[in-house]
Amino acid sequence: MTIRRQPADFRVEERLNVQRLMDECPAEGGCALYRLTKSSMTTPEAVSRLARALGVKSGMIEYAGLKDKHALTVQHVTVRTRSGDEARRLPARADIGPGAADGSGAFASAERLGFVESPVQAGAIEANRFTIVVRDLSKQSSAEMERRAGLLSIAPDTLLITNYFGAQRFGSARHKQGFVATRLIAGDFEGALQLAIATPARKDTGKTRRFTRLAAQHWGDWKKLAQELPRCPERAPIEALASGEEPREAFTRLPAFLQQMYVEAYQSHLWNETVRRFVRMTARPTPEKDRGDAAGIQASDTPGLIHSTDAFGEMLFPAAAAVPPEHAALEIPVLCAKSELIEPWRRAAAQALVAEGVELSSLRIPGLRRPFFGEAMRPVFVRAASFRIGAPEPDELSNARRRMKRTVEFDLPRGSYATVVLRALGQ
Repeated sequence: MTIRRQPADFRVEERLNVQRLMDECPAEGGCALYRLTKSSMTTPEAVSRLARALGVKSGMIEYAGLKDKHALTVQHVTVRTRSGDEARRLPARADIGPGAADGSGAFASAERLGFVESPVQAGAIEANRFTIVVRDLSKQSSAEMERRAGLLSIAPDTLLITNYFGAQRFGSARHKQGFVATRLIAGDFEGALQLAIATPARKDTGKTRRFTRLAAQHWGDWKKLAQELPRCPERAPIEALASGEEPREAFTRLPAFLQQMYVEAYQSHLWNETVRRFVRMTARPTPEKDRGDAAGIQASDTPGLIHSTDAFGEMLFPAAAAVPPEHAALEIPVLCAKSELIEPWRRAAAQALVAEGVELSSLRIPGLRRPFFGEAMRPVFVRAASFRIGAPEPDELSNARRRMKRTVEFDLPRGSYATVVLRALGQ
């Protein structure tokens, strides 16, 4: 059965302290601050279109974070100018045309809020506010959402959620054929390139679809591919191979952010695997009345844990009462070769590495300084604040009778995933 959804079913609004940023701006501040609203369009695509609408170069517009293409999103961008006067001459509003002529409903618009001293950065994001319509619910699954919210609650409007990386982070692990970074670690640079740019995905569209299919079909015939592939940044490694460069050097022709993304995707996977094991080891039992799931939902096999499935592995969420107080604020690093495995998570990380067949010392790429495995701390748990779950309503888009929808709302810190909260709620 097909579940129909709309971009407005998933809404996210970036929360900045806009007034503080504008109050700190001197009179000659040279950056205009815009609120950018978009739907069915990536952030880079919307920014490119905004630049044309404002008559500036794309490089003059900066944003604090990427927002989901398949959602209705609100975020903030700044436009750098040479002077405050030039910034003030920019339009107060810009309406950007559709991103596609296929009836996708893509659109974007921007409203100028004021002026700030410097370009907006990720650190300025205080939280992201999510409003999500969950559709096609049975009576049992609707009740299960509410039951799980109760188990995860640490306050009337706050849930404690295991802070897994969401599936969006693992886009480079295409078709479950593995992570690009594992091939880089092994020194298989051609294999890494093939997985990165020549592995078709079902959701590929337009130029990307044509590129991946051509590359997969003629992989190894570099001169033919260099002539026939559509022009895009991923074409540069093929041109390098066609000119006689070795695969290692050809890989470095990819955009730097893509190279680093492949590494960080694998680090995120290792972190998730570590945390999943850590949660299983340390969750405390909960009272008998809180065990298992509602009728029609498979019961949990571990007291105190909520089990959910995800495309990239099982997710375990301890009930709030099952989290030892000393772990509620614990941070675990994304692993690199220089990481030190320490208590209380040492054994969980060691098991995750063994399961992956890698050693800590091997988390580096032979012969390259970049991309690199860097270490960064990440909280094991995150608070979904200002949480609200709406009453069940008839789902007007469902093809089945008696199916319901529910709207959930919550705030998350930057870097945490709304889809993980949905997994915790059984969706």
